[in-house]
Amino acid sequence: MTYKGASFLVLFWGIINLLISGVAYYYMGSFSQPVLVPGILAGVLSFGLGHFLNRAHTLAFILALVASFTFVFWLGWLTSQALTQEQNYIFPDALANPSRNVYFLVSSAMLTSTVLVLLLLGVFWKSIYLSLQNKM
Repeated sequence: MTYKGASFLVLFWGIINLLISGVAYYYMGSFSQPVLVPGILAGVLSFGLGHFLNRAHTLAFILALVASFTFVFWLGWLTSQALTQEQNYIFPDALANPSRNVYFLVSSAMLTSTVLVLLLLGVFWKSIYLSLQNKM
């Protein structure tokens, strides 16, 4: 994979995060704020990193690795928080927030896409880095 392919991968990661954030806001409304913030931040950050990676900036590749690594931990923490919420299956509360399952689904989908991007960037780091050095 060259740096051009990596830039499109990072851009695709941003588009996926923004789409998932939009779905979360559509279904959950104001309850989606804990998932909305990392989704929009990852989307905007990946647009910038994808642009500079497409222009063959080595620092953009390093920052893309660091950003995806950071978002794996952040989204992993959010997913674990959504998973460990106590649910009362015997006596369900009619006034409880019905968006808990959507929250878990959205955070785990964002985590999955981020892990895949980190895995692909990590596997192909040498070829991406060498293609960046050949461009200079």
